[in-house]
Amino acid sequence: MRVRSLLFAVAVAIGLFVPIQTQSAVASSASVASCYRQVGDHWECVTPGAFCPAAAHGLYGYSESGAKYQCVQDGSYWRWKPAGSSSGSNPEPSPKPTPKATPTPKPSPKPTTTPGGKPAKAKCSRAYLPLPDPRCTPGTRNPAVTQATIRTTICSPGFDAKTAPTASYLSALKVRQIAEYGYPDRRPARYQEDHLIPLLLGGSPKSVKNLWPEPAWKVKGRSAADKNAVERRLWKAVCAGDVPLARAQKAIAKDWRTAVRQAGL
Repeated sequence: MRVRSLLFAVAVAIGLFVPIQTQSAVASSASVASCYRQVGDHWECVTPGAFCPAAAHGLYGYSESGAKYQCVQDGSYWRWKPAGSSSGSNPEPSPKPTPKATPTPKPSPKPTTTPGGKPAKAKCSRAYLPLPDPRCTPGTRNPAVTQATIRTTICSPGFDAKTAPTASYLSALKVRQIAEYGYPDRRPARYQEDHLIPLLLGGSPKSVKNLWPEPAWKVKGRSAADKNAVERRLWKAVCAGDVPLARAQKAIAKDWRTAVRQAGL
């Protein structure tokens, strides 16, 4: 009877001892399994999967490799687990990207003015209209077009279209030259960028000395359409051999209104 009582006491003692020992081991492992240290509102040097202290519950930490972890509840214990895992509190929201600033559109250029607020003096004179100012637009030739090459250049179908500048080049130059001529009406649609010596007669395609903003309306009873008709007549005469190229170029550069007569037609 005494032996049974002794055995029963020993069993009870062992049963009580094991949980106590287990809990002690858990606490011990929690204290040595990680080299964590608190820095502000987060922890550093955490060991993934290790137990975390009560002060770190719900907070974030970083391992030695720089990976982000969170102290979350795992059953009856709290452990360091990868941030955003299913257990524990909600993951920290990712910062929203900073929206890029919308560039401010540049204002349209305004006519140049003097310090007194008056429009700046025009560089080119409109007194010669319907002709251009000869100081600004004297007319220049295309060196590839000579009397010897007219059959393969200006008298070849489509030559003028092949050598014409791009629309973007002409549009930009027109805006600039409208200001240089001091036109009160600055709308580009009211003008056409004209080759003083036309491409059909071997004029320079892109030289600013051969291009000018010709008004689309009649000036002194003459219009751009009238000049175009003169250009075609001279071109036909040159290609037919009735008028030398140089004479036609000189006549239309001086005054297209008298060019036909000056060319001897």
